[in-house]
Amino acid sequence: MDNNYKLSKYECIALLIVVMTNKLILNIPYNIIELTKSGSIINVLYIGLINFIFLVIVLKLLKPFSNLDIIDISSFLGGTLLKVIISILSILLFLLAAYITIVDFSNVLHTIYFSNFDMIYIVIFFIIGILIANLIGLKSIINSCMFIVGFSLLSILITFLNTQTNIKITHLTPIFGTNIKNTFITGLSNCFAMYVLVYIFFLKPFVKNQEEYTTLSIKGYLISFVLLLLTTISMQSLFISNSDSEPINSLFLLARQIEFGSFLQRIDAIFIFIWILSIFSYLSVTLFMITKIIKKLLNIEDEKMLSYSLCNILLGLTLIPINISILHFIESTVYKYSILIFIFVICFITLLLAYIKKRKVSKNN
Repeated sequence: MDNNYKLSKYECIALLIVVMTNKLILNIPYNIIELTKSGSIINVLYIGLINFIFLVIVLKLLKPFSNLDIIDISSFLGGTLLKVIISILSILLFLLAAYITIVDFSNVLHTIYFSNFDMIYIVIFFIIGILIANLIGLKSIINSCMFIVGFSLLSILITFLNTQTNIKITHLTPIFGTNIKNTFITGLSNCFAMYVLVYIFFLKPFVKNQEEYTTLSIKGYLISFVLLLLTTISMQSLFISNSDSEPINSLFLLARQIEFGSFLQRIDAIFIFIWILSIFSYLSVTLFMITKIIKKLLNIEDEKMLSYSLCNILLGLTLIPINISILHFIESTVYKYSILIFIFVICFITLLLAYIKKRKVSKNN
């Protein structure tokens, strides 16, 4: 693996955008709308501001730790024991993210396009792809992110512009949703939607210019936030008056409404192809992050065997029979609160205490 490869500023931003677009593909905006109803837009602006303030604080705390991620920082703070705990929790979170992504999107493809095939073949297709990408190395993964990010952004922008003719004022009122409490207090849990914050704790060692990390993180976050806002507006115009039943994939339903006349038909199929490539890139990044964490935890030199093992674990997990409603519960509840606890409690407290310790050590010296 080419693990000494360092990210340029554009590659770093592209990676964060790819992470965000895959959360949009997997119904995150719909989950926001389901909770806050017509107050979704206000809620997205609200959580966007809170997450941005949190991001600025985190980047300030990360500044003294050049070329270190949260695993290295936890080792500095609490030694081997804390490093092991944070590493295991990180691995479980990334593994859960990869599992949900593979199963959920494979189910979408199986239901809409490949119902005559067993879903396990779609799963194997993804797993083989991410295995090959990780065996080649980080550079190939980043190249795939750079290739697909423009198409992903374009697909979301086209989807947003196409739905603007369907927006009615009744879809946006009452502007604060069913009540203030639901939008601003219960709706705080929607902070998990900005999943890119997880990667802020891990990407710093991979960035070529450490001094640019703050700027790159903020730019990546702002672009991700705009994408979330645009997609939420698009989905609110379609689903706000519908029943509470969750669609198989809300972004796909939006894409199906796009029409370019007889010149270009079945635009949804083109978008699905783009999203397949985007999912590939995201899963490859996720698997790479897991291998890096395990390497630090166990001091392993050859990471190729880790990729084989992790792909086998993912395949084994997908073979476990699970009802799609249970999967959606895991995604909207277990995964959601796991992200919130990991980002805002575990990582933040670890980073804050390490920052305080770093300052004390610097003063004593």
